[in-house]
Amino acid sequence: MDFVWRRGDWVGVNDILTVLHGQRRAYTTVMTIVTRLCDKGLLQRQRRGRGFVYRPALSKEELAAQSLRDVLASTEDPQAVLARFVEDLEASPQLLARLRALAQDTPDTGKDRR
Repeated sequence: MDFVWRRGDWVGVNDILTVLHGQRRAYTTVMTIVTRLCDKGLLQRQRRGRGFVYRPALSKEELAAQSLRDVLASTEDPQAVLARFVEDLEASPQLLARLRALAQDTPDTGKDRR
């Protein structure tokens, strides 16, 4: 996925094989992985010639946000999970400050504090 995200455009299985430096993988193995990523909604597929090309269906940030939503939806106490997450952010003052700024700029406050 990192290669596909960095590329930001349509890639084929052979493109992916070329970046797997020193990691010998069979074409069919990479094809299976790419197909599974499509089935999971992480890649989009388009026919090109006799084969297919692929590109990300979501950005890294969109995938991270979706994963966080999934985690919060699967817990009985999403507020406790978020509270623990914020506690862990205390090790990164810049990230915590950014989160606080985003929290203060919520639509339901009626104020834009950017």
